[in-house]
Amino acid sequence: MKKVTMNFTDRDMRNTDILTTRLNLRNKASTVSNALAITESITRKIEGGAELLIKHKNGSVESVVIAGLGGAGK
Repeated sequence: MKKVTMNFTDRDMRNTDILTTRLNLRNKASTVSNALAITESITRKIEGGAELLIKHKNGSVESVVIAGLGGAGK
């Protein structure tokens, strides 16, 4: 395990607090670790040709595009 020190903006801190609560995690380090793992998994799949879709309660489907990645429309 390696120790990392980061400077977060107010927005980063708000997002970390929200995700810590939403994901029922114990601390901000766990939240950042989980966020990195989720992002890595999603981006790997998109780079492999998958498309990220969100299905809303009303049945509509929305394609999600992550800046810097291809994926949508590939």
